[in-house]
Amino acid sequence: MINIAINGLGRIGRVLLRQILNSKKFKVVAVNDINPDIENVAYLIKYDSTYGRLKANISIKERNIYINKNKIKFFNQDRIDKVNWRKLKVDYLIDSSGVKKNLILSRRLKNELKNIIVTNSPGAKYVDKTLIYGVNEDNFDKSKDFLISSSICDATALAPVLKIIDKLYEIKSGFVTTLHPWLGYQNLLDGPSKSYAVPGQIIDNYALGRASPNVLIPKNTSAIKATYEVLPNLQNKFLANSYRIPTGIVSSADVVLETKEKPNLKKLIREIKIYKPNIISLNKEALVSQDFIQTEFSSCLDLRFLNVLNNHIKFSLWYDNEWGYSSKVLDLIKKINSK
Repeated sequence: MINIAINGLGRIGRVLLRQILNSKKFKVVAVNDINPDIENVAYLIKYDSTYGRLKANISIKERNIYINKNKIKFFNQDRIDKVNWRKLKVDYLIDSSGVKKNLILSRRLKNELKNIIVTNSPGAKYVDKTLIYGVNEDNFDKSKDFLISSSICDATALAPVLKIIDKLYEIKSGFVTTLHPWLGYQNLLDGPSKSYAVPGQIIDNYALGRASPNVLIPKNTSAIKATYEVLPNLQNKFLANSYRIPTGIVSSADVVLETKEKPNLKKLIREIKIYKPNIISLNKEALVSQDFIQTEFSSCLDLRFLNVLNNHIKFSLWYDNEWGYSSKVLDLIKKINSK
């Protein structure tokens, strides 16, 4: 059994917890969150507006959260290094807080844990390596890599497909537009949007502070920059932007690529089918975003919108930006643990 601790019980932290509860490989031994109200934390674990009610008995006793027979120690610290993770016999710490300060403080924990996994993409300046399961997980070096980024949902969805197409036909350039559900730092009504990465800081893209249920919000995206971290051969070949959309879950990416060779769709589909399991699924049904909730694949290639024109290929991907991404974080830890 692999002992896991989670630092930050936001959307990703709670989804990871749910998935681990259904796993025979992992056990959550501790959680740390800036929310001081342990009863509210337990409530948010049990009741989820996206994934439904957790079918488990949850109780609280002496700063511990019990989920069925699982005892989870609860901490309310504002810094990742204020918890004695070694005493709790934690193997892997998942930092899903999104707080930049914790990246720097994580270095102090090198002798307490096997690895720390960061569920965002801060870049090589802050982490030893960025790894996406299904793309470059074999690049893990146990002797050198302690602080690891598991990248972001968009790159986790895009990178496997881009890797296959680049191998087959060599990508010359590309354009990506992502449609991403609103996030917790956005507003129901107009106002300033406050950063999670730097608490208290106002996000300088003021459009993100507009009323999320009513508008599409155009913005830049870190999806391609994060993809470059795992597929450096694609560096500077892409332009990308994003729209925050008034939905709660499931993202989509619309992609146009120019390739050196004209793509053969039958060959591409065949390669995707024999690629690593549980990474890319295929769809040709008349589905909408809601139909992809709680899918564990990195992404789903929608065959309805897969087209070739000369040396250009256009396609659309669907991905559950919480559930699918979180499942790949856990797959990555399994892989790292096996080395």
